[in-house]
Amino acid sequence: MPELPEVEAFKRYIERTSLERPVARMEIRNGVVIRGADRPSLIEAVEGSEVLSVRRRGKQLFLELSRGGWLTWHFGMTGRPVALERWDEEPRFVRVKFVFEHGSLAFVDPRMLGRIGLTARPERFIEERRLGPDALDITLEEFTTTFGASKGAIKAALMDQHKVAGIGNLYSDEILFQCRIDPRADARSLSEEDMRCMHQAMRRVLNMAISVGTDFERLPRSYLLRGRAVGSSCPRCGSLVSTATVGGRTAFFCPFCLDRKSFF
Repeated sequence: MPELPEVEAFKRYIERTSLERPVARMEIRNGVVIRGADRPSLIEAVEGSEVLSVRRRGKQLFLELSRGGWLTWHFGMTGRPVALERWDEEPRFVRVKFVFEHGSLAFVDPRMLGRIGLTARPERFIEERRLGPDALDITLEEFTTTFGASKGAIKAALMDQHKVAGIGNLYSDEILFQCRIDPRADARSLSEEDMRCMHQAMRRVLNMAISVGTDFERLPRSYLLRGRAVGSSCPRCGSLVSTATVGGRTAFFCPFCLDRKSFF
């Protein structure tokens, strides 16, 4: 699933390819991806508009429309934007297409779990969805207050978009791995030092992923994400990586490094 770094890459891609290009036609190939939005209002707002700017909050994008309002865009598990010129072959699984005079911007989403909608302003959408602060904007004080009072496993808490927006299954594992914190640990049991480490690691990991274009092969060799798979070895100590189900998702961690945490 696209997380904050991937969605930031999508944001920059749209800015690079699709700003200030009037939309001649909006093609909705499958209504599932606009579920909850009013189709006539959405088409009326988009057609004839240009995208003036793009904002991001966690995994959510907001595209400012020149005729008023903001397009909301969430990518689900498999969604991505694809800019096409007139001569390009259209990829499979195009669900929505914004057609310009020359070229188009397509929303490709095989599993159709993404969503496109409309809001008067991003702040209203964020409030209605109760999205937490962006993971790259939350302060240490906010982070400590939020997660110090959280019930349950810390990995599940990190993935809760109401607490902090942008972190999912993959990056939560990397953050906890770098701090030698068990993903199953109760959030309320963690120390101030743990909170500080997680906050710093969160910013470092997300910014690193953005800087390498979310290509895990280009991440430092010390990162768990480079080889995060069943049967893989810990990049820190070489021990076999373990898995556990936390918050309905598979967590990867090194039990040997957790046991030796007090030595570092």
